[in-house]
Amino acid sequence: MKYALILAAIIVAALILLFVFYSQPKAQGTSSMPIAQAVIELNMSPEKFAAINQVDLKHGIDRQPAGLDFYSVDWPSTARGQVFLEHGPYSFAFPNTLGVTGTYDRSFPNKGLYVFHINGGMATQSDIYHDEARLRFLEFLAILKQKGWQRFIGLGDPRLTAHQALQYALIKKPGRSIPTNVLYSLPIDAEIDLNTWMQIEDNDWRMYAGDAIMKIGFRRDTSRLDLDKPSAYLFSYEIYNRQQLIMNQLSSEERKQAAQIWPERKLELEEKRLQKEALLELQGYHIDKSYVDPVLELE
Repeated sequence: MKYALILAAIIVAALILLFVFYSQPKAQGTSSMPIAQAVIELNMSPEKFAAINQVDLKHGIDRQPAGLDFYSVDWPSTARGQVFLEHGPYSFAFPNTLGVTGTYDRSFPNKGLYVFHINGGMATQSDIYHDEARLRFLEFLAILKQKGWQRFIGLGDPRLTAHQALQYALIKKPGRSIPTNVLYSLPIDAEIDLNTWMQIEDNDWRMYAGDAIMKIGFRRDTSRLDLDKPSAYLFSYEIYNRQQLIMNQLSSEERKQAAQIWPERKLELEEKRLQKEALLELQGYHIDKSYVDPVLELE
């Protein structure tokens, strides 16, 4: 009888432990449904991209008659994925993404996938409070800076300190709603308060690390600007290498003679920058002469 009572007590204790274990909320990150992920690397072959990311060969490849192929991986907005950029010490992951598309030019197979476009957000859903979107994005920029990504200033644009660069990019002429210098990229290390954040519409951030150049921009739902209510945000990322950056400074016809035209075009852009900086100095701006452009030479 004594042993039967002991056995019964052990069974009851075991049942209680099982109940406690299965009734407790599971720790974050232990879900049996891992986040879907795509891996990208500049100039990777389309075959490698398709194999690593299990691309749907029927729906994930768009072959255009003009000679461009687009390789894509997409996720539904309700189950966003993650895109991991493999780039040595500068590698990182884009969170909460809707998809990624790599471009391949059949005329230049050695370039592989030479530009990637990624869309996503700062949360698992489209709607997010404006200040939360700001804080999450600034945290993302801080991670990039910690990884070694540096601010990139357009070759013909003035080298301004972070605070003045922000002012310069967002300044508007009286009676105009669009910033005068809307094409001037925002600095990666600028302090952006909520009021300034709400002024940003068409400007973007640009940065570089190693051989990669990255451009980041976003769109918000302009019909929902109430700070006390959520709105929809869509962030877009574009990644390419330095050679493509050079090509972006030339027209289609000029690219056929890039080796002859680029050195002169580079000097023209440098002179354009110096002229802008001279005018801005007269207006009280400070030129950041410590800024260093990435080396841009045709291979």
